[in-house]
Amino acid sequence: MSALWIGNFSFESQLIERNQISTAVQRIEAELSPCLTAATSPEDFILCPELIPPDFTDYLRSFGIIPPKFVGPDQLPEILNTVTHLQPWGWTQELVDQFDGELKIRSTHPSFDAVKLANSRVFSFQLSQLLNCLLDGESSLQSASSLESSLQRPEFDNGFVLKENFGQSGRGQIIGETRKLTEKQAAWAANRLGDNRVLFLEPKLKSLAEFGIQWDLPEEGPPQLFGVTQLKSSTRGQFIGSTVRIDEQQFPELESIIDSQRLACLQIQQIGYFGPVGIDAMIYEKSDGNRAARPLQDINARWTMGRLAIHWANACFPKENNVSWIHSKAAPSTDAVRTSPLTLGGKPVQHQTWCHL
Repeated sequence: MSALWIGNFSFESQLIERNQISTAVQRIEAELSPCLTAATSPEDFILCPELIPPDFTDYLRSFGIIPPKFVGPDQLPEILNTVTHLQPWGWTQELVDQFDGELKIRSTHPSFDAVKLANSRVFSFQLSQLLNCLLDGESSLQSASSLESSLQRPEFDNGFVLKENFGQSGRGQIIGETRKLTEKQAAWAANRLGDNRVLFLEPKLKSLAEFGIQWDLPEEGPPQLFGVTQLKSSTRGQFIGSTVRIDEQQFPELESIIDSQRLACLQIQQIGYFGPVGIDAMIYEKSDGNRAARPLQDINARWTMGRLAIHWANACFPKENNVSWIHSKAAPSTDAVRTSPLTLGGKPVQHQTWCHL
């Protein structure tokens, strides 16, 4: 059994039929593709849009990591008789049309309607309602007037987060530090609401800790917990890194978070999705100083960086606790293992990744 891994990291854009991604994003996807290595088997293949230098393979082997074969688009015809199935970051119709159609690779996958629904904030909002997980003041909006009136609620004294139906890594959202929209933010919201889209409004929370909890959803049988990672994010919600094998006793709220997420995963299975799922959660401080948990912050029905972090921790530091996998231009510590090549297609890699203690 040999898988062909596809790093379509911006697959949410295809879910909303934005099939054209910028040259800059294409380069980032190319630079991230080798990061799939830790999750692969030696007999697998990773499709790499740019040439991977041989010294990266040698570097990984020096740490006892046996990488798969890195192949370019022009090499695909050579491996067709070897590959048994696809393993993409996320399933899209375009990807299956290309590989199952043109290249005759047959893969079992969930329906595309289920994939799209499971990744939508419409669905996660409905799940939060069903499981009584909505924040005070959290709402779905379809008009600029409802947005303005909602922001007058006391829950928005410390600011707001406004999100589109689809988005990832901080894209498709705006953050305000007060209850008042700037002129630019108001225009952003009005443009989307004017196109009959729905926006989701949340109060800005004082985060104490964020988590990416990884699940496996089989076609049949109950959801399986794959692992818990603590997220490191920028102030704009962009992923920086994950820490694996944390001391979960520091966060007693995780037990109830996982219980709620297990129920959410059962609902995700009900709509026909199966495969990897990462659900973000937060422990935050309320206005009265007490701690509270938000178990369903974002649902990602796909592979996630947190899941890769678990694989890299297992590959690089299998016996250590508090192992981090981060995105950084420079080595974060002297013990860091570089999980990206130095160059790609003859050009320096700007989006480096590292595993370290």
